[in-house]
Amino acid sequence: MVSAVAKDEERRGRPVAPRPDPARIEALRASMLARGQTVAALAAEIGEEASSVYKVLSGKRAASSGVGHRVAIKLGLKDFPAPVTSHAVSPANLEPTR
Repeated sequence: MVSAVAKDEERRGRPVAPRPDPARIEALRASMLARGQTVAALAAEIGEEASSVYKVLSGKRAASSGVGHRVAIKLGLKDFPAPVTSHAVSPANLEPTR
């Protein structure tokens, strides 16, 4: 299901970051249930606020940047992003103009 915010961002031409895979969320919930672990205990284990973890797991936080993204990475809901490689010329490689 696409949220109203995502539809609005897409309409404005802004990129919409993909949400965590629902299958990964369900697998995490199943493993938590098997271990008898609460969301609050999981949040304490990864060093995040319980409210942020609840929001990411319920889909209320997009996990595209900031706290939500960090929580999703720590929970294994999203893959760690590849480092950004810049093709720009760095100042150290510039030749003097004189």
